Amino acid sequence: MKFLLTCNPGTEDVVAVEVREEVPGARILEARSGSGRVKIESPQDPGVLERVLGLRSVHSVVLLLAEGPVGFSMEGLKRAYDMVAEARIEEFFGKGYTFAVESERVGEGHEYTSMDIARVVGEAVIKVVEERRGWRPEVRLNSPHVIVYSEVYDDTLSIGVLLSGERSLHIKRYRVYDHPAALKHTLAYIMLRLSGARDGEVILDPMCGGGTIAVEAALLYENSRITCMDINPRYLKGALANIITARVEGRVKVIVGDARRLTEYVGVESVDRIITNPPYGIRMGELEEARGIIRDFIPEAYRALKHGGTLTVITPDIEYLLREARKTEFTVKHLRAVKHGDLHTSIAVLEKPSRTTYT
Repeated sequence: MKFLLTCNPGTEDVVAVEVREEVPGARILEARSGSGRVKIESPQDPGVLERVLGLRSVHSVVLLLAEGPVGFSMEGLKRAYDMVAEARIEEFFGKGYTFAVESERVGEGHEYTSMDIARVVGEAVIKVVEERRGWRPEVRLNSPHVIVYSEVYDDTLSIGVLLSGERSLHIKRYRVYDHPAALKHTLAYIMLRLSGARDGEVILDPMCGGGTIAVEAALLYENSRITCMDINPRYLKGALANIITARVEGRVKVIVGDARRLTEYVGVESVDRIITNPPYGIRMGELEEARGIIRDFIPEAYRALKHGGTLTVITPDIEYLLREARKTEFTVKHLRAVKHGDLHTSIAVLEKPSRTTYT
């Protein structure tokens, strides 16, 4: 069985690692950095779909049925009918089933749009099902029985069935409160992985917003002490609602506090991992105000961390963050560019030295 997994561009390697850990026997076919896509092949067994759909780092899961070149011209899309026929898409249709087509076009130089792809593939699905099943399937955009996925990446068309449904896997059902600048749970998971966090450690998000990082930490690490902190009581009320819905309220401490005075709340050298998504100044507030928070927060985070601990931050203002970090003894352990929605951001993992030499 072949699957196409979509993810935040820039996190493909982390997805590949999780696949190897969670899907026994899976083989990575393709994981192009920055593509937001990972293709895998897995042995067909009764539990494979559940394991693939349970991956924490992916947004959607497509069962791939056919792939082939179509080129960049409108003429190439005529190949779509043959590919839908090769995919045996009719096997996914029961009597009276409705369907929708979700399409993507990635790359440059195409004469056609994603809407053109959807139209051509949709027509092919109707024709194939009608010829092979003897009845005409209807298109339904809301809650269809089957979502046919069609994607042209450069000159290659992929046809499959979207197994994860209309709702992206990054939209967790525990999120009953949505913060104005909410972090996708997939990025929260990836930040936790990159931070080096281990079960049993003290984990803190001092600018928690809707609490996504804290909830994901609690779901990953059963024995960790996790604190969710924010200066805004209204945000914390929403974070608490998410924590309760996720059923981890007994394992996450929620406190109102200012990240710029962090050690007043948690003490000095008391935390193993600080993982946070600070205000950007792009989505909320002014840039200078956001930079002021970072400027005051960095030295406080350094003081709060144990030696060998890490601070993991996602930000579009990476140069400013690193400039402030250089004023301390933080070292850059990891740095990568990722896309968060339409924003180009970076994840930085800063490490406090295991021991400090005073002169």
